[in-house]
This record gives sequence, structure tokens and C-alpha cells, in this order.
Amino acid sequence: MMNTAQRRASSSAAGHWRRRCTGWLLLGVAMFGLAGCATRVWNTRIKPVGVEDRYEFKTRFPHVPRDTFVVLAFSGGGTRAAAFSYGVLEKLRDTDVWTGGEQTSLLSLVDVITSVSGGSYTAAYYGLFGDRIFEDFRSRFLYRNWQGELLGLLRRPDHLLSIASRHYNRSDLVAAYLNRTLLDGKTFADMSPAGLPMVILNASDLNNATTFSFIQQQFDFLCSDLSTYPVANAVMASAAVPGPFAPIALRNYPDCPQRHQPWVAQSLAHDDLLDRRYAVALALSRYDDPGQMPILRLVDGGVTDNLGVRGSMMSPVAQYGDVPDMAGAFTPEQLHRVRHVLVIVANAQVYAPFGWSLEGRAPGLTDTLRASFDASLGILNTETVSLAKSGFLMWAQHINTMRPPGEPKVKVDFAVLTFNQITDPAEQKRFNAMPTTFHLQSAQVDALRALAGQLLEESPQFQSFLRDMSRNEH
Repeated sequence: MMNTAQRRASSSAAGHWRRRCTGWLLLGVAMFGLAGCATRVWNTRIKPVGVEDRYEFKTRFPHVPRDTFVVLAFSGGGTRAAAFSYGVLEKLRDTDVWTGGEQTSLLSLVDVITSVSGGSYTAAYYGLFGDRIFEDFRSRFLYRNWQGELLGLLRRPDHLLSIASRHYNRSDLVAAYLNRTLLDGKTFADMSPAGLPMVILNASDLNNATTFSFIQQQFDFLCSDLSTYPVANAVMASAAVPGPFAPIALRNYPDCPQRHQPWVAQSLAHDDLLDRRYAVALALSRYDDPGQMPILRLVDGGVTDNLGVRGSMMSPVAQYGDVPDMAGAFTPEQLHRVRHVLVIVANAQVYAPFGWSLEGRAPGLTDTLRASFDASLGILNTETVSLAKSGFLMWAQHINTMRPPGEPKVKVDFAVLTFNQITDPAEQKRFNAMPTTFHLQSAQVDALRALAGQLLEESPQFQSFLRDMSRNEH
């Protein structure tokens, strides 16, 4: 038999194990509860025709009719791209032009920003908060070790349980974090209020190998409402690099009137099989049967267009096929008045040499895959810029042919900013060595901001636009 001391010790030990087991049980219940609360944010069903808040040019175009039309395109490239794009905004803010008899910041004349991946962080923040971006975006994003914070999220046991669910993945987790800590819970109903540019965030649709733009015209084909969708999820989709991040999922809802666009059927019936409009129409037609494609999977926009110009402004989706008013960006009065068009493409792609190439050794599997991806990306970027420039020039030519003799013509200045334009070899090497991550040193961020302003100042197309604006007022 146990004496009193032994009974006390036994009781104490039993109590310790009960408390410990209870503690583990409570922790497990808590973690399970947290996992259960971590649910995917889905896109919602489209509203009836006439009552929906449509995120498109007709409802978001920011300005009264004027003679300018300014478009910015921000590329992918992690924090490097975000900082480079931010530098473009700073330069435009500090550049004054004369228009309508008044002097104003060129940034206030920006009508559209289209973006991919890292550039989408800058574009979305400006589209939601305007000039506040110059107050806190550097501290809230550019100077932060965003990559380290995201890795920290994945180390938490409750988050590990959450992403183990087949209805919640690591990109959903990051999107929720972005929503809380950077984008303040905003949806597309909050995006591009009066006075700010129309922002088009771009991802890639894995189901159809096409660009997916976060505009209501694209969501019409899913019978879904974009206005209720969190901007953070769209940014995450735009930047969801395959491998490190999982795809962002969207529901494809049953039929609705908005899904049936006449230009799609016309294109499939009459366009050449090699026509780009036909290819887009064919991809969109696959959404028609949600039973065959119930869920879309979106990844980094750079997979299909790392500059954000192929699938947004000049896309048949945005333009309801192919119309001269650019999807409602121009009313008849605006179309009549526009004279000066400026397009600025901020391309933060790097061209660093490979170590195996410098050393003359055979590349391994990872090196081969990376080099192959970079080669495809480089060629795609070149072709994308060429296609976008041709598209704008053809649009201007079309408008000019409709104008009476003697009436001022539309002129397009198309400026592309790349690291290859850096004239100093050592400087070019320094910028090309900046990694594609979501963490750079503050000095690197500041150097990228300054570089964007410098390259824009040196751009012949940008200077041509400024001269024309000056002559227009004098």
C-alpha cells in the first residue's frame, strides 16, 4: 500500500499528466478550430443585369473629356518590379504639364494602369489609396522583408493545418495576410474611385493557357461579380509564381445573360484560325459549360504576359471584341478630343549571366529549366511590347482616318523602360544582379526608384510627349 507521501506524489503526477493532456487537447482543438475558420474566399455569383456594380471603363474612367490618354504598364519581378514601378509614379508626380490652360502633375492625367506580379502590388495600392502611396507604401511594403514574413506564416502550426485542406492553400493564406496587413480589406468596389486610374491586374488562367484580367468583362464569362472580390486575392493571383505558390481558385457559375457576348460567336464563326481574337474567343467559349470547367486556377501573370499589356488594354475581352472606343474608355466626345497618347512600360526584367555559362560547365536540371524559362520570357516580352505598340498605333490610325481634314490627329508616344538602357556597364550589371524576391535592401529599393525616374527622363518618347503638351498650350 502507498503511504501518504506516495499517494500525494501519485496524485500530483496524475494531475500533471491530466493537465498536460488537457493542454495538448485544447491546443489541438484550437488549431483544428483555426483550421476550420481558414476558408477560401470565393468569387460571388453575378448580380441581375442593371443592378450590378461593374468594374469596367464605363463606370471607372476617371476624368472629364480631355486631349490626353496616359497608360502605364508595370511588369513582374518581385520587389524589384514594385520599386521600379513606384519610381515611375514618383517621376510622373514630380513632372508638371499644361493642359486645358492649367498646370498639373502628369500623374493626375494617368488613365489606366495595367500590371503583372510584383508590379501589381504598386498598381493596386495606388488604385485604392491614391497619393497615400507616397506616404506609407515604402514602409508598408517596399522596405519590409515581405518574403520573410510570408515564410513565417507557413511555420505556424495552425497555418500548416489550414493549408492541409484541399479547399485552402498557401496562396489563400498569403492573400488573407495581404488583405489584413497591406490592402485593408478592400474589394474591387473600392478600386479606382473618381480621380484615380482604372487599374487592371493580370494573372494567367492555367485551364486555358491565357491571360486573365481582373475586369468585369472577364468575370462575365464566369457569371461572377468582380466588385465583391478582395483586391488582395487578385494581387496574389497575379503574383502566384508556380511552385512557391499554389494557384488561386475561382468558381465558374451556371449560365447568365452576361456570358453571351455576340463577338465571341462571330469570331468563332468567321475569324481566321490564326487570328488572336479567334484564340481568345475559343478560350472564353470553354467557360460556357461549368460542368466541364467548374473551377479556374490562376497563377502568376508573367506566365502568359510579364508586362501586362497583351491581355488588358488591347485584349478582345476588354474591348468587347474590337471597337475603337477601347471598351468604353472613350465617350464620343472623348474620342473626338484625344490628341496625345502616352504609354509607359516599366519592364523590370533582369538579364544576369548564368554561373554555368560563365564557367563553361554543363547546366544541371534546375539550371536548364531556369534558363529555358528565362529564354521564353525574354522572347515573350519582346513580342508583347511589339504587339502592344502595334495595337496602339493601329488604333490611332483608325481614329485619324475618321477625323475630317485639318482636324488635329492622334499621336502615340510609346516609351519602354528596361535595364538594358543603362549606359554604364557596371551600373547595368548591378541592377541585373538584383534578385526576383520579395525582399531587397533599402538602398536597392531607392536605387530602383531613382533609376526609373532617370530612364523616363532620358526616354525620347517621353520627351516627345512633353514637347507636344508644351506646344499645345503655347
